[in-house]
Amino acid sequence: MVAYLISECTEACGWAAALVAVLSWGSFGVPIKSVKVEAHPLVLQSFKTLVCFSTSWLVVLLGEEVRWSNWGILSGLFWVPGASCGIYAIRNAGIAVAVGTWSSIIVMTSFVFGLIIFQESVKDFFQSCLAFFCLIIGLVGMSQYSAPRPEKDNKEISSESEKDEKDEILKSPSSMRKTVNNKRLSSRNLEIQPLEIEPLIIDENDSETLNDNVKCENGEAKNSDKKERFVYFGGRISLTRYEIGVLGAVVNGAWGGMNLIPLHYALRTEGMTSAGYIISYGGGSLIVNIALWLILFGYYMYQKKGVWQDVIDALPDLYLGELFFPGLMAGMLYSLGNFASIIAVAHLGQGTGYSICQMQLFVSGLWGVFYFKEIKGKETIYKWFLSAAIAVIGITWLSYEHVGQSNGHR
Repeated sequence: MVAYLISECTEACGWAAALVAVLSWGSFGVPIKSVKVEAHPLVLQSFKTLVCFSTSWLVVLLGEEVRWSNWGILSGLFWVPGASCGIYAIRNAGIAVAVGTWSSIIVMTSFVFGLIIFQESVKDFFQSCLAFFCLIIGLVGMSQYSAPRPEKDNKEISSESEKDEKDEILKSPSSMRKTVNNKRLSSRNLEIQPLEIEPLIIDENDSETLNDNVKCENGEAKNSDKKERFVYFGGRISLTRYEIGVLGAVVNGAWGGMNLIPLHYALRTEGMTSAGYIISYGGGSLIVNIALWLILFGYYMYQKKGVWQDVIDALPDLYLGELFFPGLMAGMLYSLGNFASIIAVAHLGQGTGYSICQMQLFVSGLWGVFYFKEIKGKETIYKWFLSAAIAVIGITWLSYEHVGQSNGHR
């Protein structure tokens, strides 16, 4: 009965599903951002994939027939590597910047595939293009004003906080001063340790770049302006963690954002229902996730010359105790958003449906502003909300231009 309602309901289902996707996807990064350990992105992604695969079978309880489509593997090939890069982006560039970056790119790819390649109907192509660019301007603005403040401003804030901290230390007993200084030095050294994924891309021979960050004198770090800057890809590129985090968001948008393109071919050529495709999506993602672990294992086997103990030691720590609940929550939120997005795309099309789902940026931005305090300063926050308003206008305009399809993509 429920499956019948999902497959036969009007466009209202698509709009409601898009709203659910926005709320769920906009919030799934919160547990990931809150994790205190520096886990490998593939580990966190594996939690999401397992939950996605497990919950995909719930559609059977809705009356869906168990069917398999190989298009699900292609969806997984887009999603799992892309989402792993997205996790790295959230952890290093912030939830507001990361989601803002990949959402903008996804809107562009969805527009191209939906209106140009899939020839989805709109009232006026030119007006739809204007609505699309209005949405892009809003999304880019939200992403821009989610970015960290200029380094000069950060230094001023840092120097003020350090001055207050020093005044506090001077007022404290000498024994306490020594303890505080040791803690500060220890925390600095802890902050600059490479993340678990970085040995794959950092030029390990460029020890000077790494060591410059840990040389200290009287408890103060030298070269603070170069803090956390590493040399990647054989010494050819020098990037900070924030910069490579943004790059991860770009990869997630450009590659991972095409994860629902195979859905259209499954619906058209195999007669799959939008809800029924969830099982293939979850199963395909699990297959790709396992393949990535095997590739990583093979890489370490080659690097460690087949010494098993060294290979086991090199593999990422699973951090089961620390990651189980955050991974479960992130996986549940993503799976709910994924299910809703598939319904939205099936009823509204790739260009409109998936573009609207990218308003997850608004929700993630709210988390970034009010919970994680990633966006600072009244003027910046004001500009961010103004950009959000422009994005909402773009979405409203795009929805007005969308033409309902009687047979749709179901």
